[in-house]
Amino acid sequence: MSSHEEHSETPEMSDAVPRTREESETAINDPGVPLVGDGVVPRWLIGVIFFGLFWSGAYLFSYSGGFSADVFDYLPKFGPLNLGPQSAPDPKVVGKALFSQNCVTCHQATGQGLPGQYPPLAGSEIVLGEATNRYIAIVLKGLQGPVTIKGENVNNSMQAWEGQYTDAQLSAILTYERSDWGNSAPPIPPEAIKQVRDEFKDRKEQWTYAEIMKLPGKDVAKAGGSEKQASNKPAPGGSPAASASPAAQQK
Repeated sequence: MSSHEEHSETPEMSDAVPRTREESETAINDPGVPLVGDGVVPRWLIGVIFFGLFWSGAYLFSYSGGFSADVFDYLPKFGPLNLGPQSAPDPKVVGKALFSQNCVTCHQATGQGLPGQYPPLAGSEIVLGEATNRYIAIVLKGLQGPVTIKGENVNNSMQAWEGQYTDAQLSAILTYERSDWGNSAPPIPPEAIKQVRDEFKDRKEQWTYAEIMKLPGKDVAKAGGSEKQASNKPAPGGSPAASASPAAQQK
C-alpha cells in the first residue's frame, strides 16, 4: 500500500472521532452511539447468579457441621437446676458470720474479750448457764454498769441488739457463742428469743447487773421456750464457770 493510500484513509477513520466539544455533545445525544453502562444485563447471567446463590445456601445448610443456632452456642444458656430439697443453713455458720460483723470488735475472734473493757464469752456462766432467759435479755436490751467477770471488774456498756436482728439471727449468734472457743451448750432456738422479746417488749432501758440477777432464771431454750426454772450453773455438757460467784455477762 502506497503512502498516498495510507494518507487517504486517515481522514475517513478520523471522521468517527469527535474533534470539538460540540461534536462530543452531539455524539453523546446520538442514540446510535453506544455509551459505557448503557445496556441490559443478559437474562442468562442473572439466572446463573441466582442459581449460584441458591446452591451456596443449600450447601451451607446441608453441610454446616452443626454450627447453627439450635445446635451450637458458644455462650450456652442454662435453665434452673433441679437440685432437689435444700437443707437449711447451719445456724452456727450463720451465727459466726453475724458475730464477725458486729461482735468481734469487743469480744474478739477468740471469745476472750478485752481485759478491763469487754468480758469474755469463752467459759462464761451466763453464756453457758441454764438461765438462758437472762442471756437472751442482755443481748436484746443491752447491759450497762459494773459487773465482775472471772474475778475481774468490767465497767462498760453494751448496746441493745433487738432492733438490728431477727429472732432467727439472734438465735444463730447465741447458738454460735455457746458452741465455739471450747464452749459446749445446747442451741437456743428462735422461739426462745421471741418469748423473751415479747416478755420485755415495753422495756426501753438497758439492764444493770442487779436487775439481771433479780430475774427468775428460766431455761427457755428447752423445747423451744419452756419456762423451766434454772440457775446460772453451766448447762449439761457446758464448760464450767471460771468463777464460783455469779457474774453477769455483758455481750
